[in-house]
Amino acid sequence: MGFTLATTSTWFLIGPIATVLGYLMNWIFEGLNAIGIPNIGLAIIIFTLVIKVLLIPLSIKQQKYSKLQSIIAPQVKKITEKYKGKTDNASVMAQQKETKELYAQYGTSPTGGCLQTLIQMPILFALYQVIYHLPGYITKLREYYGGVAKVLMGIKGYAENEVLQALAAQNTITAAKSLTVAQKLADEKYVIDMMYNFTRQEWTEGFLPIFNNPQLTAAYEAVAESINKVNNFLGIDLTMTPMQQLWPAIFIPILAGGLQWLSSKLMQNGMSSNGQNDQQGGMMKTMNYMFPLMSVVFCFMFNCGIGLYWVASSGIQVIIQLIVNAYMNKVDLNEMVAKNIEKVNKKRARKGLPPQKVTNVSNLMTSLEEMQKQEEEKKQSIAEQTKAASAYYEGKSTAKKGSLAEKAGMVQQYDERMKEMRGKSGKR
Repeated sequence: MGFTLATTSTWFLIGPIATVLGYLMNWIFEGLNAIGIPNIGLAIIIFTLVIKVLLIPLSIKQQKYSKLQSIIAPQVKKITEKYKGKTDNASVMAQQKETKELYAQYGTSPTGGCLQTLIQMPILFALYQVIYHLPGYITKLREYYGGVAKVLMGIKGYAENEVLQALAAQNTITAAKSLTVAQKLADEKYVIDMMYNFTRQEWTEGFLPIFNNPQLTAAYEAVAESINKVNNFLGIDLTMTPMQQLWPAIFIPILAGGLQWLSSKLMQNGMSSNGQNDQQGGMMKTMNYMFPLMSVVFCFMFNCGIGLYWVASSGIQVIIQLIVNAYMNKVDLNEMVAKNIEKVNKKRARKGLPPQKVTNVSNLMTSLEEMQKQEEEKKQSIAEQTKAASAYYEGKSTAKKGSLAEKAGMVQQYDERMKEMRGKSGKR
């Protein structure tokens, strides 16, 4: 499959991955074409499903690390509190050493969850690039638009047409930002990109009438039915934005936002929040609402093909997350730590180091739960004492609220309260 007639991703690292994924996307489309249902929307959904399923092992590893982190985080917090305010080099080094040794007890490291993210991110970015540059990766699309592009470029002085330049400026994918509109119109792959983003109205009312060329019109009419067929998904034109067609495309932004929120919620349920402070918890909640809202906004801005990818991605992720969560509920933490330690000890043996002992996670979890329960009871006790004290002072005070007399009365009442408490203590 040659990528010479339409732009493809040129991003560092992302480009080569997108090329591999592009082959997969083209095979899926060709397979659908072979059974008589050549459709970009269906190809996007199958393509997204395949990639998501392939990434399931990484998702499980990431959530296993998160489950361990829920046990390790409270202990890391203790170490942090131990060295709080100590900024000298010896203290910093000692804190780092203790933290590293703590993670080693569970056969992991502070950066253990980063690897899965680092592997997934380029793949997900590349996947998006394939969807964004479909003509560059799907042979059939290039064939449909390539024939029209050749006829257009054969018309003398076509690139100087002001209406065409305006359409090109509006629709051409800016894969090479340094090029002018005129330079892009002189390159077939950019012309194909421009045409792929034309709506039906732009084809019939904007593009074809400005040249009034029988050959150009005939070239378009020869592939118009095929173009409309491959780009139509359940009555939605994937080359247009939801705002350009409204019904039923309006459901794409709504589904994209709703499914992403549900996916985030399920992922959060599958990952324990133990060890998170209030600020971290607040940030997570904000992100869980902010990202879905951003998806809704962006889906209104981009063509429906991009929006369908987001819907498919979030919808499939919801199903996968339910499966992963069910699997994680059956995972035995002691067994998981034992396997981690076994791997670590093999590496330690090669270095001539003594084996690392296996931590009993069940006993530790019970201890952590008891500590957490005691902290909650302490907070509740303080809250009840504060409430009782407030009620006592309010009942004793007859002065106007906020007045100096009320404040003076509160001090006097406090003294009386303390005497009463000391008296009761003395009688005992």
